Amino acid sequence: MENELYNPDCAFCGTPYCALLNQKNCSKCYMSKLDTGEQIKAGEDLFFIADALPENGVEDIMNSEDCALCRPGEDEIPGKATRYAQFDMGHIHPLVPAGEKENGKYKRAASMVIPVQLPVCDDCRKKLNLLYYLPLGLGVLTAALGLILTSLEPVRLTLTRYGRIIPFLVLLIFVCFGVIIAAIARRALRIRIERSMNTRAKRIPALAELVKRGWFPIGRKDGMISFSFTKEKLDSGILTGNNQTEPLEKIRSFGKEGVALVAENTLRKAEKQQSEE
Repeated sequence: MENELYNPDCAFCGTPYCALLNQKNCSKCYMSKLDTGEQIKAGEDLFFIADALPENGVEDIMNSEDCALCRPGEDEIPGKATRYAQFDMGHIHPLVPAGEKENGKYKRAASMVIPVQLPVCDDCRKKLNLLYYLPLGLGVLTAALGLILTSLEPVRLTLTRYGRIIPFLVLLIFVCFGVIIAAIARRALRIRIERSMNTRAKRIPALAELVKRGWFPIGRKDGMISFSFTKEKLDSGILTGNNQTEPLEKIRSFGKEGVALVAENTLRKAEKQQSEE
């Protein structure tokens, strides 16, 4: 890692596990808040994550110069990436009993989670923001219109002649119309957008290997992914650093049984270094 990290009480400081976590300093790493036994369990979870990932993790995905969401035609090319679309992907933990597994569903106690950063172009970002916010805006606008109408004294007095509850029922009708309009607008926009871009994990080429290995997006139930957009890549956190291949290879070679040995050797080295000082 670029920053010097040293914590003599951490069983994995300076090891490939530390490189994979990619923290700026030890005080911000969750490992530093665990005792040795808990650190070893966390190290085993890192092995399971590494074992379920492609050879070089997600480095190729986040370092691509082309938009990962574009769906170009035969004679077209993807747009140039200008920012990142971030979301989380989960994976069923291999040690969870078969009866507790929920295929394709996220369950914190039974899943492993990694952040994914997809390079995207401005055009795809605008389309997705339109999909996220336009239907909601139309629904809220319709409901607000009902509220304004039923708040006008002439309208309210006219409706009240037919019953004191009628203004409320009219407002409720507008709210229902708002929900229906939002749903129709969202469906229509989604169909239109999916003609020119990929919005589902199974259709995004950059995620093909992850999906094949059992990873799935966390969040929505309609198959689409809820992205958050940033101009820069994440600079800390698991799988956010460059040169992921080497630590992943070492973690896989250690295996689950080797985690405790690595932890023991690291602590011994720290003790020896402290005694020499």
